[in-house]
Amino acid sequence: MKLLLICLDGIRADLALPEQVAADPLFATPDHDSDPRFGAGGADGTLTLDEAAGHGVLAPTLARLARGDERSGGRVIPMWMTPPTDSGPGWSSILTGSTHEQCNVWWNEFVGHDLARRPDLLSRIFFANPAARTLAAATWDAFTDPAGPGPIIQQRVDQQRTGQHVTFQPDLRRGIVPADAEVCHWATWRLLHEGPDASVVYFEQVDDAGHSHGSMSSEYREAISRVDELVRHLVKAVAERHEQLGEDWLIAVTTDHGHKAEGGHGEDEVEVRRSFLIVHRVGSPLPESLTDVASLRSHQVMDLLLGAIGARQGSMDAPEVGVRTDIESVGPTRNLSFEW
Repeated sequence: MKLLLICLDGIRADLALPEQVAADPLFATPDHDSDPRFGAGGADGTLTLDEAAGHGVLAPTLARLARGDERSGGRVIPMWMTPPTDSGPGWSSILTGSTHEQCNVWWNEFVGHDLARRPDLLSRIFFANPAARTLAAATWDAFTDPAGPGPIIQQRVDQQRTGQHVTFQPDLRRGIVPADAEVCHWATWRLLHEGPDASVVYFEQVDDAGHSHGSMSSEYREAISRVDELVRHLVKAVAERHEQLGEDWLIAVTTDHGHKAEGGHGEDEVEVRRSFLIVHRVGSPLPESLTDVASLRSHQVMDLLLGAIGARQGSMDAPEVGVRTDIESVGPTRNLSFEW
């Protein structure tokens, strides 16, 4: 099974997925206490379903992934972040399966981090099967840039030389929104034509809008809708590979934190700590490991996804790993189950 993990920075679940949040009581309150050092009283600014509905449907692609259909299994799993709810510790925890203490990432500056000894999701898949091909594309340089504050995703230079591990960092001089589009364009082409065994793709603009305008602004809502459309492009590429080549794909989507109404995050407000993990298997039911789990914490995501695709330390049970198969550009076959 191939894996695509889409990382959306700073999305409020009660705005992007209001029906799912309202329907699952495990989305209501955090499942563990926060450290008093990073507390702001745990205030709850969650929107009611009626209030969220007043803003319209902002993320139809995310909602469709979470629902699944008669062919493809999908669901959304409640997830709670551990303060400090900054992006550095959040994504480090999600991508390396580590608590803040284990990876020693507490702020976005990554001072004193121990990421070299906490391999990321893509590296763990390569360690499970050295033939695996991996991809990482991110707007934030902390993900892949060796000159950035991380990187969270290990460089694996030898695999970069052989094309087994490809990474992409966009030009940020024109702004975050064009940079996200550049990441999407590059990753979509690679997904469609090369079908890497595991991929991580990250978009930043929702977080940027939240900081600049607050989460109750039209700018924040518009950013959610734009990013949802970028997600649709990635999913469409994966769905076409399943449709034309019969590949088995698991799509996962998550966020590292929400945003306060006035903008910002980092403490223990409910709408800031609330996250989610959408899992969607194209063309098949979800494996039991993904249907049995009720809720998650951020450091549990990596092991859950590794188990779902059959990757273990030193072993990965998957046929055709490392084989590159191009896709003929014939377009969709009008089977609406795979049209996005």
